[in-house]
Amino acid sequence: MNRKHLVPFVVLILLMLIVYVTDLHQELSLGRIREYQHKLVEFVQVHQIIAPVIFILFYVFSVCLILPDSTILSLVGGLVFPLPLAIIYIVVAETIGGTIFFAILYNVLEGVKPKKPFLKKMRQKFQQHQISYLLFLRFSHVLPFWLTNVCAAYFKVSLRTFVWTCFVGVIPLSLILADAGHSLSVLFSENKFLTLTDIFTTEIKIALFVLGLLALAPIVYQNWRKKRK
Repeated sequence: MNRKHLVPFVVLILLMLIVYVTDLHQELSLGRIREYQHKLVEFVQVHQIIAPVIFILFYVFSVCLILPDSTILSLVGGLVFPLPLAIIYIVVAETIGGTIFFAILYNVLEGVKPKKPFLKKMRQKFQQHQISYLLFLRFSHVLPFWLTNVCAAYFKVSLRTFVWTCFVGVIPLSLILADAGHSLSVLFSENKFLTLTDIFTTEIKIALFVLGLLALAPIVYQNWRKKRK
C-alpha cells in the first residue's frame, strides 16, 4: 500500500472518531430542524447561491463520515429548497460524498486480494456484472449506502461505473425523502411528527426492492441464454 494513500484514510477515521466521541452527529434531528425551521428557510431565501453550496458540502461531509444524518439532511433539503432543486442537490451530494469515500477506500485496499475461494469467485462475479449489482444495491437498499461503497471498493469496481450508478441509484430514495421533507412544514404547523416508519412504508420498501430486481434482469437474461445454448 502506498503511504500517501494512507493519509486520507487516517484523516477520515480521525474525523469519524471526533464526530462520534463528541456526539456532534446527534445535533441534527427533526426536533432541531423544527426549532430552526423558519431561520433555515429565511437563510435559503436570502442566500440563494451560497445556501445550496453549504447544504451540499455539509451533506458530502455527512456521507464521507458515515453519519446517519444523511436521511435527516435529505428531509431538510426538501423542506428548505424547491422540490426539483432539492432532489438535484441531494443526488449530487450523495454522489460526490460516495465517490470520495469510495476513492479513499479503493486506494487503501489496492493490492489486497481475497484469499478464500468464495471471495475470489464473488469478486469475479461482481466485476463481471458490476453495473447490475451496484444498481440493485442502490435501488433496493438491502445494504446501507456506505457498505455498498465499501463493497464497490473491495471488489474493484471502476470509478466511472461507480459514479454514474451511484448518481442514478440514489435518485428514487432522494425523490421519496425530498417529497417527505416538503411536507414537514405542514406537519410542524399541526404539531405532528414524522418518523422513518411513516416514510418507509411496506409499499415503498417493496417498490424499491422490485426496482432493484429489475436491475438484475440482464444477469438473469444472460444466464437464461447460456442454458438454452
